[in-house]
Amino acid sequence: MDQRSILRFTITWLSLARRVIQPGGYFGIFCDWRQLPLFTDAAQIAGLHWKGISVWDKTEGTRPNKGAYRAQCEYIVWGTNGPKRKDARKILPGCFRKSNISRDKLHQTQKPVEVMEWLLAITDDDAVILDPFMGSGTTGIAAMNTGRPFLGCELVPEIYRIAENRLTDHVSAIAA
Repeated sequence: MDQRSILRFTITWLSLARRVIQPGGYFGIFCDWRQLPLFTDAAQIAGLHWKGISVWDKTEGTRPNKGAYRAQCEYIVWGTNGPKRKDARKILPGCFRKSNISRDKLHQTQKPVEVMEWLLAITDDDAVILDPFMGSGTTGIAAMNTGRPFLGCELVPEIYRIAENRLTDHVSAIAA
């Protein structure tokens, strides 16, 4: 998609997600530097309160680009549905360092579970976690690991089956 199409699509899905995010509840969107302005605008146009940007430092293990700075960070555009709740007490680091090198990646944009657990730590312990683009299900595993309910959507049937199998295996491992 071109930039305008991505903006329109993002405003649409964020507006729909806003309906199920509780008042004061959090949202987070991963992106690289190219989409950063687009996602901050889309969140605000969708009626969400943009609160800032956090950084995932993927370490020096990322693919080098000679004659350029290493693209080793992903950014998390984050905020709330309306003002933050008055009883919010958590303060977390704005940067998380964790390598993304893994031989067992099941999806090209798969994140380490530890990164998703870090991201979810800002939410209430019983917050329902929604991942509208769940890929291989990492957010669901992080939600389960932290005792939070999870809802995930995935459009591509093959990828959905990967997530379904991965989440089912994780539930079985927890139960064992």
